Amino acid sequence: MVKLDVKHKVVLITGSSRGIGKALSRCFAADGANLALADLPSQKNQLNIWARELETSYGIKTWTFGIDLTETDGPERLYDQVIDSTGGINILVNNAGICWYSKFYDIPQDKLEQVILLNCMAYAKLSRLFLTAMIRKNEGAILNVSSVAAFQPLPTLALYAATKAFTQSLSEAICYELPLRSKVVVATLNPPFTKTSLIEDAGIPDDFIPFSISFKDIDCVVESGYQAFKSGKRLYVPGWQNKLLHLGLARYVPRRFANRVAWLCCRRWSDILPFGAADFFQESLIKRKDGKKELR
Repeated sequence: MVKLDVKHKVVLITGSSRGIGKALSRCFAADGANLALADLPSQKNQLNIWARELETSYGIKTWTFGIDLTETDGPERLYDQVIDSTGGINILVNNAGICWYSKFYDIPQDKLEQVILLNCMAYAKLSRLFLTAMIRKNEGAILNVSSVAAFQPLPTLALYAATKAFTQSLSEAICYELPLRSKVVVATLNPPFTKTSLIEDAGIPDDFIPFSISFKDIDCVVESGYQAFKSGKRLYVPGWQNKLLHLGLARYVPRRFANRVAWLCCRRWSDILPFGAADFFQESLIKRKDGKKELR
């Protein structure tokens, strides 16, 4: 495995004003990386404030870019602006994403297109644009923020899971296309379901069962995922429970059975528990997780 030293490197992180992208940017900044931070134009002010905070706290250099990656030429414009401003990057973190909670046949057409354009096309384009220089220099890394949803079909999140399966397959295939003994790293971080702005924007209900069985909060996901990436791991699922559930179940049991388990899990507690019991159970889980956070 190729271990990464990020100090003084230039790192581009998409979707970096909130959630996992924001938390990852702090990890890189704490290790001395200079950051190119990208997000939607509507998030540019928030992104600028965050960039100044990172500069002040860690003494690094930052650049900010407000571009909608679902636009036809969005990835290409971001690439051009980043190259013009920084001269080139060492690490690409494809993190920006969209999720949507509903039956597939109920997804609005415009939302369907946005999910595919951002979760698939933007990842593929940016990886392709930056990878050539990395291979030529025999140096660099790409971290694609995927999901445990990549490993099995998920009813009510069918399109989202399919796009993450695309990202997973693409990332793993690229690894085997790299030149022999290449020092370029292409990796995925596969978080379990954690409550972030992406989840909130998707309209996923608070009593969605995967929240209860993810076993990890966003801090744990990002901290362990970042360390795994630096150590050169090509695929990382935080938590042994999640590895067992999403890697073991998906790979070593009959596919039809795994799909049935996924169908059962991708529901709300209120769908399967008696009236009132779901609220009580959910409140207990929230208190337990909050208690763990206080102990951190």
